[in-house]
Amino acid sequence: MTRPLVSICRRCEDEDERDAGRGELLFESVKELRKKLGLKDVFELEAVKCLGLCRSPCNVMFEGDKRSTYTRTQVHAVLEPMAVVQAARAYAALSPGEELSERRLPGLSAD
Repeated sequence: MTRPLVSICRRCEDEDERDAGRGELLFESVKELRKKLGLKDVFELEAVKCLGLCRSPCNVMFEGDKRSTYTRTQVHAVLEPMAVVQAARAYAALSPGEELSERRLPGLSAD
């Protein structure tokens, strides 16, 4: 893997299944933004069946060679696609072995 990989769970939905398809919506929105902003060479993007964090949708994972893996849950499918793209850019800009301070990703920091 040369470019960092951003994986988004397509199946994410809320517990009552009222928001079924939110993961799919998040993935498609991030995919569209990545294309629009010309970032295909900056990070890879994949939809996955499940990241195993179903109680806290929507889920996004950032991983890359010689980088720590960062997972974010409860990403808002409508309000945060740009935050996912910004986090992916920041993650891609890390040097191998470099850590983000306090495991923070711009716009998607865990509290």
